[in-house]
Amino acid sequence: MASKGLSSILVPTDFSPGAQRAFERALRLPLAPKAKITLLHVLPADIPGALRKEAIADSERSLEKHLAQARSIAVERGLSPAQFVGDVVEGNAAQQVMKRANTVEADVICIGRHGRRGVMDLIVGSTATRVMRQTEHPVLLVQSPVTGSYQHPLFAIDPTHKALSVVKQGLTLLEADTKRVNVFHATPIPYEDFISMTSDERTVLRSKFVKDGEKALKTLLKKISGVEFHPIVRSGDARTLVLEEAQSLGADLTVLGTHGKTALKSFIVGSVAEWVLSHATNDVLIVRP
Repeated sequence: MASKGLSSILVPTDFSPGAQRAFERALRLPLAPKAKITLLHVLPADIPGALRKEAIADSERSLEKHLAQARSIAVERGLSPAQFVGDVVEGNAAQQVMKRANTVEADVICIGRHGRRGVMDLIVGSTATRVMRQTEHPVLLVQSPVTGSYQHPLFAIDPTHKALSVVKQGLTLLEADTKRVNVFHATPIPYEDFISMTSDERTVLRSKFVKDGEKALKTLLKKISGVEFHPIVRSGDARTLVLEEAQSLGADLTVLGTHGKTALKSFIVGSVAEWVLSHATNDVLIVRP
């Protein structure tokens, strides 16, 4: 695996169990020798003066508690306590997260989600949604318990749209000894629902699209050396197929690419990535090529 380790990770936190999982995941990602992990808590800018000082003090105490836990893991992983930074700021949560991500040049933003209700909140307008819609940084949505590094990743890509950068970004989250990376592509038949054809004709057409997809995927993956890729191509609705493959393979991470800012807005309200985010039971990395 070609990854040199992540140099900077940003973890927004509200001190919930979901945010704690995101922090634990950040500590288990492949880190460069002098990597920095920044824990950020954003307070509303309109807290009344009488309560503001107390809110800041409480938040700083909670941050210190999280950092103390991190330091115990740091010893285990050979990291220095100086590599962990906590900060409390005030303002719009999404804007502050994106501002800090730019400041620390974050390789990835780790965000925890809070169960199924949190997923629905995510889709209709939470801080996580606004960050994903606007940031240029990869966003890792964490919901699975953290037991170690990712061992069974699934990269779901479209070979025709800047997929190489999506694959390379996904590889940065994997340890050097990862033995196998499954790369999946769903290839629907264009206008399938609007064309009248027999069962045999549909089978032949689907077989053609699968073969074409396999060829495109293998051609793309040959451009990355030092990694054992296992390409998988199926014909049908990508939304359900990605979830089926992740479950079938026992994937602990699904990597998805988006199509830029304009498409990212529609992606949140109705595309493949939104569907996967809503229904996945594993962690999901969203990458904007």
